[in-house]
Amino acid sequence: MSKNLVIVESPVKAKALQNYLGNDYSVMASYGHVRDLTKRKWGDKESNNGYEIDLDDSKVKLNWAVESKSKKNIKEISKFIKDKKPESIFLASDPDREGEAISWHLADELDLLDKKNVNRVVFHEITKNAILESFDNPKKIDMNLVDGYKARRVMDRIVGFETSAPLSSAIRVGGRATGRVQGPSLLIVNNREDEIQSHNALEYWNIKVDLLNNEKELINLQLKGNKLKKDYFIFDVTKDSSIPIPNEDSANELEEKLSKSEFKIISINKSKFKSKPRAPFTTSTLQQAASSELRMAPRRTMDIAQELFRGIETGNKVLNLITYMRTDSTFISSEILTSIGSYVKKEYSNNYYSGTRIYSKSSKNSQEAHEAIRPTDIKNSPEKMKNQLNDQQYKLYKLIWDRTLGSQMKDSIAEKTLLTVEAKDKNNDEYTFEAEYIESIFDGFKILDQKNVYDKVPNITMGETLKLEEIHKLKNFTRPKSRFTEASLIKELETSGIGRPSTYASIMDRIQYHKAVIILRRSLYRTNVGKAMVNALLPIFGDHFISLEFTSEMEKNLDEIAQGNLKWEKVVCEFYENFSEKLEKLKKIGENNFSKEAKKEAIDPTHAHHFTDIHCPSCSGEIELCGGDEFDQTEGLREKNYNCEAVHMKWIPIKKKSIKDDGAFLACEKNYDENGRTDHKSYLPEKCWVSIGRNRKNNLEYFNESILAKK
Repeated sequence: MSKNLVIVESPVKAKALQNYLGNDYSVMASYGHVRDLTKRKWGDKESNNGYEIDLDDSKVKLNWAVESKSKKNIKEISKFIKDKKPESIFLASDPDREGEAISWHLADELDLLDKKNVNRVVFHEITKNAILESFDNPKKIDMNLVDGYKARRVMDRIVGFETSAPLSSAIRVGGRATGRVQGPSLLIVNNREDEIQSHNALEYWNIKVDLLNNEKELINLQLKGNKLKKDYFIFDVTKDSSIPIPNEDSANELEEKLSKSEFKIISINKSKFKSKPRAPFTTSTLQQAASSELRMAPRRTMDIAQELFRGIETGNKVLNLITYMRTDSTFISSEILTSIGSYVKKEYSNNYYSGTRIYSKSSKNSQEAHEAIRPTDIKNSPEKMKNQLNDQQYKLYKLIWDRTLGSQMKDSIAEKTLLTVEAKDKNNDEYTFEAEYIESIFDGFKILDQKNVYDKVPNITMGETLKLEEIHKLKNFTRPKSRFTEASLIKELETSGIGRPSTYASIMDRIQYHKAVIILRRSLYRTNVGKAMVNALLPIFGDHFISLEFTSEMEKNLDEIAQGNLKWEKVVCEFYENFSEKLEKLKKIGENNFSKEAKKEAIDPTHAHHFTDIHCPSCSGEIELCGGDEFDQTEGLREKNYNCEAVHMKWIPIKKKSIKDDGAFLACEKNYDENGRTDHKSYLPEKCWVSIGRNRKNNLEYFNESILAKK
């Protein structure tokens, strides 16, 4: 009979631990978080949203309730403790703030907090040595981490719940909400969108030439400079006050001169350079790399990483392939470094092993885990594991394995050849052209990447005269900064000190859930709903939770709480006092919108609605799209062409009524009765007007018949 009880989050993790610990232990799963803050019940004046705040005494009372999905599991664990009376109970949830909170919730709910035989065990990888070592060195629940969790959770609840109704009223769009870290994230996307919209594109031209050497090899070079300046013809909008080749006439004039010029090689400059391998993955860098290289969303990345950490069942075995996936550390233990070194020398030879590279923790507040995300055993190569993983698991594991192995391999060495050609016309005007070639000398860590492509330097000699083959005049326009992708937004949040490893994926989810931001071609677009939300929140909360500086400072305070340097209740009370005063201003805007005695003009709800390029089918008789290239330039976020006289549909976001509901419908911009109602509307899915290309056409055709049937 088992003498000890171990409680973990997942059944797969439980099975893995059971295999390592043996029959003296019974391992049970709680299935994740078991409690959350209560929610106010409709019509029940005694209920609340999980917190009661006394500003006078700086006290915060939190009210927790077992989630419905967890009641059965809690009951089974409680019955086991009562019936079996285990000698020791070990709480073995994940090794971060969330894991510490789960252990505390379990202990509190099961009345175990004051029991001497209840201990906390922490391991950052599910391997036999790591698990046995953690059970040999148990500890108590870290209440500083728990307090940090409490403060974070209650402030998130305060902002999310208390701003929802007044924000929806203020922008006159139902069911909207923001969050303590979602607000600043939306602001970052909003500001970038404003930059893009205000960008004034400037025309400029580049000139390239194709030249032939004595062996008839084609050499492509770009016009760079003249007698006055070596990079005179390279336009940099951030530095240059004038455009060297501003229009086609200027380009034609240069073409005329170059066509009568003699081209001669005046410099062949060779130089070697090294490229260093990147550090092992942290949570944010893994999400960024998976998004860029695997086209994998942050949420999906974390879900798969969790599977690789907690275990993948293969018959009677459980494969635990990586260390804990929520970390902001790039550190690797000496034991693992030794095994990586041995593997590199065996598989790639001594020439590829750099010796031990130490990557220090990337953040002074690094406390989510002790190590970077790495394989638990470097000998488990991706190819060795491939048949036991699905496609996405394999790709993510290979990404992690390659980065870890490469971090301990030698630098790659390459040689850069800079070719400079001078063109001189009959008037002795001189123009310089350049071409750059990169050749590999030693691949080093890049041997792991099969996609590396290098150049072949043509057979050239100093002073050689080259024959002009063709002149290319290239018209360009200055571009604004690119829209954020999920990966680049996570990087921006990390740089700004907003959010922590465990929160990035949920931030991406929430700003899209409320249709403040949508993704098109992997780029994040602010919608009119998002713009209206920022316009309502920024004047009021601009120095509070929506501020990047304020939120970054609050994250530091939460870290201080987790380290035992600040009292969580004091931080929450100070936050709430300032927040509640500002909230009243937001409420007044919403009240004004729906008051018959409003002193100010109510906000026009169409400010948060999109006029689409879809003609009203009830007015026109069929689904038609407003023509014009301007719609294609917006890459899917189409707007009404104001030169079009047809009646358009507008997209109106509403509160979701079910999981399948898009939370929006299309309504005619006109044809309303005296009560402000119209039957010219349709619950077309959002993808019908924000998707692009053939996909959009198919969606519209599919719904065409059903819409016209209602006419």
